[in-house]
Amino acid sequence: MQESDPLIFASVIFRHGERNILDAYPNDPYNDESYWPEGFGQLTHEGKNQLFKLGQYFRRRYDKLLGKKYSPNKIYIQSTDIDRTIMSAQACLAGLFPPDDDDKLNGEILWQPIPVHTKPLYSANGTLCEKHDAAYEKFLTESPELQKIYREHADFFTHLTEKSGEDIETVSDVYYLHNTLSIEKSRHLALPDWAEKVMEPNGIAEHLAKLNFTLASANPQLARLKSGILIKEIMDRFTKKLFSALEPNRSLWLYSAHDDTISNILNSLGLFELHFPPTACSLHFELYKPNENQHYMQIFYRMSNEEYPKAMEIPGCGNKITLERFFDLYKETLPNDLET
Repeated sequence: MQESDPLIFASVIFRHGERNILDAYPNDPYNDESYWPEGFGQLTHEGKNQLFKLGQYFRRRYDKLLGKKYSPNKIYIQSTDIDRTIMSAQACLAGLFPPDDDDKLNGEILWQPIPVHTKPLYSANGTLCEKHDAAYEKFLTESPELQKIYREHADFFTHLTEKSGEDIETVSDVYYLHNTLSIEKSRHLALPDWAEKVMEPNGIAEHLAKLNFTLASANPQLARLKSGILIKEIMDRFTKKLFSALEPNRSLWLYSAHDDTISNILNSLGLFELHFPPTACSLHFELYKPNENQHYMQIFYRMSNEEYPKAMEIPGCGNKITLERFFDLYKETLPNDLET
């Protein structure tokens, strides 16, 4: 860490590692799972390595917070209940906590078991929110921007439907098709001519696929219901830590999650710029306490292999913000009462 002030707590949300396609489209020449030996949607060998290296980075960044030995009183690891995020968490922990001689299972296994707690993939904190689903459907139906897109690119949607054999009717549909083609292209699998044209850099498909990452948190109500719960959870723990009320008194909380988890949090905070959140990227919320009377928080977004990512500029506040100011700035995004 370059920061000289004492870091007392961090919460980190990271995306899983490189994966196979989630599913093939009907006319996909690579719809046979033999092309995807790990299985549809599963981590690749490279994906596992990415997260192992991310765990090593966390060790370098948070070594002073954690100490060398794993303790459930120092760290908590949470994952969505999906194979690729659970495996990513496990690979990350293997890099973060290499066992010393006392913790080795035997001399040949340089690994130790560490618990990963899971919640269903409804939202980042495992909460099924029917209110968000209803508001989201209303937004998708009534958004002037989306309706303009569908009018202006009607022929493009029809073209994709005809060529792929999939009903491509929404921005989300374009994203999933683009994602499949992107992964196939990255594996050096020859794409059909129509797909090569669709995948041209800075084309319509790429723009719409990136735009998809903004929709679920496109307005204050959606942001509050989609990501506000998780952000509030992180901030409440920071508050407890600051006032020595956190039990157990942990120092690091990790979330193994997805690209849209990252994008929705950033978008809800007004920090998202259109892009595809890369595999193994990480979003860091860090709480610093220079002395008994001062504290501040910073947010870092590590997109690749930066050793020292820059702190993000929070709207109107620079790159440092107190918890009080954060709660005030995002009062429309942070829910006061979860059940309500």
